[in-house]
Amino acid sequence: MKRLRVVGPVLALSALAAAGCFLISGQFVVNYALPSPFTVVAGTILHGERVDLNTIGEYNDHKSDLKRVDDLALIGEFHNNSTTTAASVETWIVPDGNTGHLASSLPSVGFRLWGPLNVAANSTVQVDWNRSAGLFVGRQKLIDEIKGDGIFSLYVIADGAFDVTVTNGAVIAVIGAAK
Repeated sequence: MKRLRVVGPVLALSALAAAGCFLISGQFVVNYALPSPFTVVAGTILHGERVDLNTIGEYNDHKSDLKRVDDLALIGEFHNNSTTTAASVETWIVPDGNTGHLASSLPSVGFRLWGPLNVAANSTVQVDWNRSAGLFVGRQKLIDEIKGDGIFSLYVIADGAFDVTVTNGAVIAVIGAAK
């Protein structure tokens, strides 16, 4: 009797394998490290980081199998270099990957992705996975880029006369794939 309970499922799996119908699924993590450190200052052409996920082997190997983005994070240490003024830090995404924008032009070419993160004058705020989750406002835009060509640019800005340095920053995505 026990043998019959095992034989049925084994035969069904064998038939699926013979027909080439195996579904293999899983998750992988894409970790894109941002330059460390990088500083952005108001009133100048901003440092926009061009992100090309295709340069990451894990992403490139599984791009054709990508089905969903299960989780996202933008992590790092955000330091407000101003000694007198607090900063309200945001991250913007520009889908075409172009860099060299002013903060004032970002609303016409990109989307607010993340923030605001309040950083007191001359202070550093560590953003980990959990804190990052609460700051996403443009999550779908990043998912669209990951599922699309994998190329976009990121900008860190703040309100007013900002001077912010990001250290050990990274964009991390947990991606679901199936073959």
